[in-house]
Amino acid sequence: MKNIFTVFKKEFYRVMSDKRLIFTTILLPGVAIYLMYSFMGSVLGEQIDDVDTHEKVVYVENIPNGFSSYLDTLDINVVYSDYTTVDHESIIDSILIGDIDLLLRFPETFESDINNGILSDVLTYYNPGEKYSEATYYVYIDSLNAYRQSVALDRYGEEFYVFTTDLDNDEHIIIDEDKAIGQGFAMLLPMLIIMFLFSGAMSIGPDSIAGEKERGTIATLLVTPVKRSEIAIGKVLSLSVISLFSATSSFIGIILSLPKLLQFEDSNVGMSIYGISDFAMLFTVLLATVLVIVGIISVISAYAKTIKEASMLILPFYFLSIVMGMSTMFSGEASTNILIYLIPLYNSINIIISILTFEVVASQYILTIISSLVYVSILILILNKLFQSEKIMFSK
Repeated sequence: MKNIFTVFKKEFYRVMSDKRLIFTTILLPGVAIYLMYSFMGSVLGEQIDDVDTHEKVVYVENIPNGFSSYLDTLDINVVYSDYTTVDHESIIDSILIGDIDLLLRFPETFESDINNGILSDVLTYYNPGEKYSEATYYVYIDSLNAYRQSVALDRYGEEFYVFTTDLDNDEHIIIDEDKAIGQGFAMLLPMLIIMFLFSGAMSIGPDSIAGEKERGTIATLLVTPVKRSEIAIGKVLSLSVISLFSATSSFIGIILSLPKLLQFEDSNVGMSIYGISDFAMLFTVLLATVLVIVGIISVISAYAKTIKEASMLILPFYFLSIVMGMSTMFSGEASTNILIYLIPLYNSINIIISILTFEVVASQYILTIISSLVYVSILILILNKLFQSEKIMFSK
């Protein structure tokens, strides 16, 4: 145990004594994520505000007085122009390039058709490739539907409504707001957490073993009176702690920036809805996951001859972890299949979703932790076998 701790201190000190490594490995990921996602959230918010405040340019033909009066009751920032048949092509061209947002053409007989119960067709022209045009189209489609209902109500009275929904029920929306917010986090966080756990371990893992092989310093370490299994365990533990620091930095950056990215009004919502027990479970899952990731990277680094070769061999596993994260991205729900929690990394993604959505099942959580520790033990055994091989450890 003493020798394991000695190796651990050596590897840990190598990184923690280098200010540049501390900044690039531990601090930079969290700061970069926070700045990047906050910037994306600001840009997204500005885009939404820009569409909402945009002065809509709408051309109309034969707009009925009733609909015009109805539009006056709405708060729409719009400039109307009259349509003429001779200008049709130029108007269509202007819609195509985004100078005009919408063209509404009502038939001349629109109001008489309504009075006579004749179906009347309103022609609309818009450009779904232009954000202002598309937004304007949906505003007026909603307005036309509302106007249609008001006309039908005036004609047929309340008999027009065969039935009503929730007019006398003020409590018809039943929702757990914390869970709803958690599902928003669950769509992005698991993939990002696994991705940053991997990237953090990748930034230091190859250099710790493959780098020492490449520099020739591994030979000095292996001839010391320390069991090679202790060297392997010491390296895995030190890399895991450093990677966990990096992942924690990234996680804090994500938690602080996601409310802005998801356009939540409360910027502290990520911290406020979760309790100490939630963060404790999340931390243990992160620790178990990072041990598995470091184990994989350590085995690959021990097998590789150079840092470059190790990095190339690790990439497929990195991309696989991203694919795993993306596979659950749109569901926002964890799998209920107990066997899923035996699959390394994928089990962590699902249990993270469970934690974020307040639906943790004890058996799934325990199985995830235990299976991860089993995989780590297997990887350490493989790493020890590689350390015992002179051919692999001294290959060039």
